[in-house]
Amino acid sequence: MNQQVKYLILAILLIANLIYQCTYNFSLWNIFTSSLIIIILFYQFADIAQNKVSKFLTYVMMVVCLIEMYIGIKNNDWLLVYGFFGFLLFLLWVCLEPTLDILARFFLRHNHFSIALKFANCSIFIFGKDPYILTVKGSALNMLKRYDEALISLEESQKLGYDHPFLYANLGYCNNYLGNYEKALDYFKSASEIDPNEFGYLYSISRISIGLGNYDEALRYINKARELNKNNELLDELIEDINNLSD
Repeated sequence: MNQQVKYLILAILLIANLIYQCTYNFSLWNIFTSSLIIIILFYQFADIAQNKVSKFLTYVMMVVCLIEMYIGIKNNDWLLVYGFFGFLLFLLWVCLEPTLDILARFFLRHNHFSIALKFANCSIFIFGKDPYILTVKGSALNMLKRYDEALISLEESQKLGYDHPFLYANLGYCNNYLGNYEKALDYFKSASEIDPNEFGYLYSISRISIGLGNYDEALRYINKARELNKNNELLDELIEDINNLSD
């Protein structure tokens, strides 16, 4: 069944729900709630990848579940309470993996590396080894200077087919600190090929190339970096290193 047919089924369900609600129990709240339930369940069981809108609606539905549970308790309607409590548990499970991933990346960006690692490990333990979260784990381990563990996680992500400069840059950093300079250089070049406007990749390539004695290549990448950041003192230091080493 193709995606157009699936969306046609969703449209039919929403129209049928609207007709039912207007005929038997007209209420804007009931129309909103029942339509939202249909959309959430449709995305889950029609095997359609969730976009940002559907994820937002899922979080909105969690709030709706809490409101409905409150209404049920207030009116002593325990069937309503149990029904929406069950649906809330379902939504929490659906949203658990992306929520754990978001938290892991959030704490990584804000330099709370141990906390990021805990969320990444939790996601992997519950949902298995996803390439993206393995890269987040590897990045956190890099920042904690646990390079051997980081390399295992990052290489596992690569084997699973993750192709992103975030992965290659972390593999570059990790191999550089482990003394695998040729590998590190190749990974930074891979990252730079995907994202040629990232200054950090060009700087790292230049620095490693100097360490390997490839001064001409280092100068080529320094000039590329200059196009992005003309007055960077780090590049001046690299040129000074080349001048001192080549004398």
